[in-house]
Parts: sequence; C-alpha cells; structure tokens
Amino acid sequence: MDLADSARGSQPPVWTVLEFESDAEDDAPLARALADGLSPDGGWYADYRVGDKERVVVFAGRVFRYAGADDPRRTEAIAYGASVGVPEHQLDWKD
Repeated sequence: MDLADSARGSQPPVWTVLEFESDAEDDAPLARALADGLSPDGGWYADYRVGDKERVVVFAGRVFRYAGADDPRRTEAIAYGASVGVPEHQLDWKD
C-alpha cells in the first residue's frame, strides 16, 4: 500500500497491511504480543475488532479497548496515539 502522501516522520512510504481472523475466545495474548512487539518509535499501532462490539487499539506497551465512538476510552486512545506520533488522519478507526 503506497502511503507516501500521508506518511509522517519516520513512517515508511510503503506499508504492508496484514488481515487475519481468529476464533479464539480470548484475544488478550494477541494484544500483549502486539504491545510487546510494536516499535515505540514512529507512531506504530495495530487495531482490530473483537466481535461486533469492541475495538482494540494497541501501541507499544499500551492496549486500549472501547465499545463505539461515544466511549471515552476511544478519546483516550486517540489522544495517546497523537502523543506518540500517529498522524491525526490515521486516528480514524472505524467503529
């Protein structure tokens, strides 16, 4: 995916998007593995849905979970993402 026009700072101009599905009932091990593995530099994050109700946004060392656009935890995730260098236009997770 060529994102040269929207990449900021140390973000590369070309990204690889990984999509996957799981029938695991507990996503906590995945969230922890992502939080442990993501680089704290460059505004890296991962996001995914758990069922129809919960969005999970993972940064290096931090996991945010929220249920819908009105959930105050979504606002916290956006503020944290901005504080670690995620460009504003990338803080638009679909709920």
